[in-house]
Amino acid sequence: MAIGNMLRERGEQYVANQDETGTWRILDTWHDALKVLEPDEDVPDESSAVTIVKEGAFLSLVKEASRLGVLANASSADNDDLNNQIIGLQEHILKLQSEKEVLTAQTRRSDTFELKYEALGAVLKLAAMGDIDEILKD
Repeated sequence: MAIGNMLRERGEQYVANQDETGTWRILDTWHDALKVLEPDEDVPDESSAVTIVKEGAFLSLVKEASRLGVLANASSADNDDLNNQIIGLQEHILKLQSEKEVLTAQTRRSDTFELKYEALGAVLKLAAMGDIDEILKD
């Protein structure tokens, strides 16, 4: 059985692989040129089913896709697990914010404490001023 017939049964038409030099090879698994290949044969780079993209061209393509918003839309549409995780984390953030508000309210100082704290600060300032006056007299 030819490899092309087996690959047509797959759900994905294109498969991309990057080699150690950064070159991308994109295989059109539904291309008619693969119908004549046997399963143990390699697809040559010269095949019309293979598109070769250098690293710089690939990065430019990704940058442009990102600018157009195509990349963001593709990733959110294909990644339901990631979207569920994001929703869970957002709920956790809201829960932590409400806990923070409760703890902040519980640790709020009373009005009498604030008055005593300010009075003590004023007394310390006056005492320090008295010490300075004595030092200046000497």
